[in-house]
Amino acid sequence: MTKNLFAVVAQKSQQSPWLPVLSVLISLFGIVFLEWDFQYLIILFVWEVVLMLAFALIRMIFAMNAQAFFKTILEKLFYLGLGVFIGGFFLVFSVMFMTESIQTDIFFAEIRKISDQIYLLTFGYITSLVLNYFGTGKYKDAVPMFEMAPFIHVLVILAVLQGFTGHLLPSFPHLDQALWGVVALVLVKFFVDLLFAFLQNPFIFAVSRRRS
Repeated sequence: MTKNLFAVVAQKSQQSPWLPVLSVLISLFGIVFLEWDFQYLIILFVWEVVLMLAFALIRMIFAMNAQAFFKTILEKLFYLGLGVFIGGFFLVFSVMFMTESIQTDIFFAEIRKISDQIYLLTFGYITSLVLNYFGTGKYKDAVPMFEMAPFIHVLVILAVLQGFTGHLLPSFPHLDQALWGVVALVLVKFFVDLLFAFLQNPFIFAVSRRRS
């Protein structure tokens, strides 16, 4: 049973591996052509965290689990409340994280400079939701609990960002101006994104092992 679940999840996950690709291409374009440093990347990644949390909740609400929509409404309301609570905690942590990494007085000036890239990333998430989730009918068999899985993905991303800016940069300040430093951060995040895109996440397999 566990192997069958692994195969099904992996197959469905691989239908939309292009969101991590879109994210890394936007990041590398900014680094190479727009001379982005860590501050721009942090703003972009934190915005992507917001998108991941919001769209996970949307997918969860419309996950049918091969049943009528209102038949699982109590389960969805429970996960919605849990998701809002945990997501709110993540967002507060993200804001605190940004204010420590970016000077407040230049934050809004910086975010305006990457508004086009933020719009493009947001459009990518909307397109993925419409075409891959609703357009393919994936929502009909989606399990509400499993659609909350991106919250674990977000936790890993925030841990990676905290590791780079909270520990690595203070120990090696020259990395802030080093091209390979920002590229390394982008590639590490890209690897994490791919891991969750193709394997969904270990949470699903942990649940499946308990049921098998």
